[in-house]
Amino acid sequence: MLGNNRNFKWSFVGNPQITDYLEKKIKSGNAGGSYIFNGPDNFGKTGLALNFAQILLCDNLNKEGNIPCGVCHSCRQFLHQNEENDAAHGDLHLIKKEKDKRDINIKQIREFIKILSMSSFLGKYKIGIIKHAEFLNKEAANALLKTLEEPRKDVVIILITNDFEHLPRTIASRSQIFNFYPLKADDIYDYLVYNYKVPRSKAKHLARLSLGRPALALKFLEDEDFFEKYKKHVLLFLDLKKNSLEKRISMLDDLFSISKNEKVKIREVFRVLEVWQGIMRDWIFMEFSHFNLIQHEIFLEKLEEAKKFYSLEEILKLASFFKEAFENLKANVNPKLVLEELVIKI
Repeated sequence: MLGNNRNFKWSFVGNPQITDYLEKKIKSGNAGGSYIFNGPDNFGKTGLALNFAQILLCDNLNKEGNIPCGVCHSCRQFLHQNEENDAAHGDLHLIKKEKDKRDINIKQIREFIKILSMSSFLGKYKIGIIKHAEFLNKEAANALLKTLEEPRKDVVIILITNDFEHLPRTIASRSQIFNFYPLKADDIYDYLVYNYKVPRSKAKHLARLSLGRPALALKFLEDEDFFEKYKKHVLLFLDLKKNSLEKRISMLDDLFSISKNEKVKIREVFRVLEVWQGIMRDWIFMEFSHFNLIQHEIFLEKLEEAKKFYSLEEILKLASFFKEAFENLKANVNPKLVLEELVIKI
């Protein structure tokens, strides 16, 4: 068991019940096992998984002071480690669905298991992270299950998912499950202002816009193309009612990537519908003068202009159409058809 004179440095904000539990596991010297990080995209789940891995592999884990130290040989390898680079650290292996592939296949999992079965380069843990684990196909999930059934004390497996229901129950039953919950806008505002020196007015807008997801607020801040795409989705919805049905249908073409993978397209449409659903929620807040709760505050003038086309009754009816669209996507109905049917009803 490790001593208590350590200052754990988490790059993660919010959900302290998760980091508190992980600290206890680290201090006990018994952090091995399988973990599931479950919650919507952009909560910082992958970032926390990498942070946890860096702590476990830090050369100074058994010493007093800041952990991870950030200066040892192991920590320096993490300078190049992110979700796009699975090979920066020899004792950490990260996999995800390959671009334009339908799922995470058994070949990937067999390689994953093979790497985790090897001895640690540094004599510590071997850590494996599976991003978007809901994409595991049946054969891959069964192969992974055999590894989870015979856990090694020095192996840590983290499955990251935003759709827990699609993971086989047998895998979930052999894992410690952590559910990630939204933060208050004020907490994200403080995080942006004090950690990233974001101007207060901009931090306020991003905190509202991120809807409790700190990693999304950072993505808006750091990825200009992503932010512009998000704004484009907002403005498209606000402009739909102004256009003819033919024009509305043609406007949808810009929402799809060149990917031929239906699962990828379904995820894209899910995200678009979540943005549009947020706009309708804003209209309801506006109806009852709860302007302090509006998510898309930076589009307030456009929100007010577009809302003139809808009564409260029509907004609530539209919400039922969205519920039906989400259910159709979950049933694997063609995502383009789902969107087309929705805009016809708008």
